[in-house]
Amino acid sequence: MSVGGNSLNAQPDLTAASLRDTVLRDPDPSMREVGKLFLDLGFEPLAHKKNILGVGEIDLAFKLQRDGLLLTFILEVSAHSYDQSRKIDHFFSRWSNPANLEVLLKELRMTGARNLRAYVDLSRNSDSDVSSVRHHLGQVDYPNHVLFKDDIEYFQSVAESIGQWAKSDLLSYLRVPMLQTALRISAIQFYLNDAPVFCFVCDVRTLLDACYISRRLGDRRGYQRALNQGRLRNIEKEIADRKIVAFPNSVLINCEGILTNNPAPAHDCPKQIEVTLPTAYCSCCIVDGQHRLLGFSKLSEAELSQRHLPVVAFQKLPLDAEVKMFIDINSTQKRIDSNLIEDLKADFPWDPSKNYREHSGSIIVLIAREINKNGPLRNRIYMGGAKELRQNKITLSTFVSVLRENQLIGGKGHLWQADPVTKEIKEPLEKTKGFFSSLLRIFHADTGAGRFLLGNVGLRIVFRTVQVLERNRVAGNTTIEASDLLEDLKHVLDDKIIEELETLYGGGGAVKGSNRVIDTLQKRFPKYKQFEIDFRHLSRQNLSGLSLMQSKD
Repeated sequence: MSVGGNSLNAQPDLTAASLRDTVLRDPDPSMREVGKLFLDLGFEPLAHKKNILGVGEIDLAFKLQRDGLLLTFILEVSAHSYDQSRKIDHFFSRWSNPANLEVLLKELRMTGARNLRAYVDLSRNSDSDVSSVRHHLGQVDYPNHVLFKDDIEYFQSVAESIGQWAKSDLLSYLRVPMLQTALRISAIQFYLNDAPVFCFVCDVRTLLDACYISRRLGDRRGYQRALNQGRLRNIEKEIADRKIVAFPNSVLINCEGILTNNPAPAHDCPKQIEVTLPTAYCSCCIVDGQHRLLGFSKLSEAELSQRHLPVVAFQKLPLDAEVKMFIDINSTQKRIDSNLIEDLKADFPWDPSKNYREHSGSIIVLIAREINKNGPLRNRIYMGGAKELRQNKITLSTFVSVLRENQLIGGKGHLWQADPVTKEIKEPLEKTKGFFSSLLRIFHADTGAGRFLLGNVGLRIVFRTVQVLERNRVAGNTTIEASDLLEDLKHVLDDKIIEELETLYGGGGAVKGSNRVIDTLQKRFPKYKQFEIDFRHLSRQNLSGLSLMQSKD
């Protein structure tokens, strides 16, 4: 960004079409990439590398206009990693200044328009530290945002799938305030529990404009998963071939505005009433049915208005109730990512006296979030977020399963936590971090043994083995620590044993695999001779061990 210049206008006025071509021909590939994304999303270009006398240069500016709303996007694009925080600070300081902003908006002929500033950092991903510029972010009067490389890649991917309708995803992510426009529509009202619900039919064009998806992006606590590209393509093809002209099952939405101030009382329902459906961008959140609706996204504008979908709408449903509804609808359906479901459940305050399994699962998810962000498994756990790639990561559902089902956290044993009903995670967090720190220290992740132990089969076998170890410790049969077990395992876990364990797992699961591991250790190290692997015997020994410890206390 430069400062100075000989005139307010460093470039002649251009039509939108010629300015579009200028943006797409920019010699800087980063500018072309970001410019093309905003153009593909339907934003109209206002400026490209525009210099404002005595203030500075803006890389790109776009406008969004609809239903009386006029919004200006002011963008700075950088792909250079050097000193990004300083450059972000300078950009926001300059263009959040009301005097500078007034000059810029006047030059863009957008005086009085709402505006938003975004610094696009293509050198880093969204897990980068922005603490030094945090004071610029989250302001109501002058909204500033940082978009990172993985943010741009995500919105590019969505735009490729559903075209300009991905705009709502971006506007929702940036929390862009919208004017309220509405459509009068006839509906049937009824109740679910104490909440009024409204059922009606609406054209797809209106729904695509008004609805957005509550994506789980980075630290943003949305709840929807990423689009299933294969499923979306199949629906698009069947719609294009007119094998599908509509869907019999409803799209479920939660309207952020009021559908009616005077809902009919329950004793009069079901009842036909007139409601006011919000139609501004991002005014209705899709709780269920995103693929059904977005499957129509490739149709022409004219045809969209001729297609209709049944809708079930709530008004101003609280977010926790909205998420709970999403979980209830999708928990039993295989097409929903189980990792996302586990992650969502952790945000609910489960009562351990009534929902012990869910409570212990939420404790494990909180641990997973911590060690995936800062601990030994940093970026190694797949949480099911919209921008995540599964690759070779440990899935959250596996992480929860191996800790809970082996009674290390939760279960009857809760071997790594003294108090199984507390919401405090410090004790099990430290033990889990310690175990994985030892594992990665002893078995490097890029070795054959390391890849095996961090994979689905290896994790289930080694954690079943750790359960056996911990139960033997409680019974007084051994003083071996989990880290000692891993050190000893290093001496016996060769390619031949790994191949054998994978075969055993396929025929008998983690039990046969862990029994084979223990047998191998017993043959190599005498200290494992006292290990008891029969859980019925261990249960009796555990009770005796616990009674002995309690009597000493």
